[in-house]
Amino acid sequence: MKTQKRLMLSLLVIFTSSYSFAQTVKEFNDNGMTKAKANDYKGAILEYDKAIQLDSTKSVIYYNRAISKTKLKDANGAISDYTKSINLNNDPNTYYARALMKIELSDYKGSLEDLDKSFEAKKTSSAFYFLRGSCKFLLKDYNSSMDDLNKAIELKDDNAKAYFSRAQVESILKQTDKACIDFKKAKELGYLKAEEFIIKYCN
Repeated sequence: MKTQKRLMLSLLVIFTSSYSFAQTVKEFNDNGMTKAKANDYKGAILEYDKAIQLDSTKSVIYYNRAISKTKLKDANGAISDYTKSINLNNDPNTYYARALMKIELSDYKGSLEDLDKSFEAKKTSSAFYFLRGSCKFLLKDYNSSMDDLNKAIELKDDNAKAYFSRAQVESILKQTDKACIDFKKAKELGYLKAEEFIIKYCN
């Protein structure tokens, strides 16, 4: 009887410890998210650090910490955490987030690779095609860039930056008339930087 009681007590301790452990990881992650919402990104990172110390297998915590590092303009730190998150959970949305950080570091080839991996999650997003088209433009793949920018505009016909970027491609490809139409459209939609290009190419 005593042996059975000791066994039950041991099982209860194990169960309680496991529950408390899981709950604590969740609490630290929740605390981090609360601080991030209050724009306390350094405080949020400290909370995520505590959660990861207890359990380093939760992809969402690395993802959340990466977002806070992004807000603090720590692109390398964010990329490192997005990579850890991807290694634990191959989520296309995380590839997209990492692509944005690689653009910040002018790693356009790496960004393009990540954008391609995020395609299934972002294929209806104008912003996705704009970013991918921009990377291709910077890598001098002008025809493919044009295809993506066309798609960006098709999905969102008031995407001023997409019109501007397409106009840049058109000007490089010596399609001056088309470029002028797009520069003027970009300006009409509020992208004022287009004005200097209108003066340069269209007057």
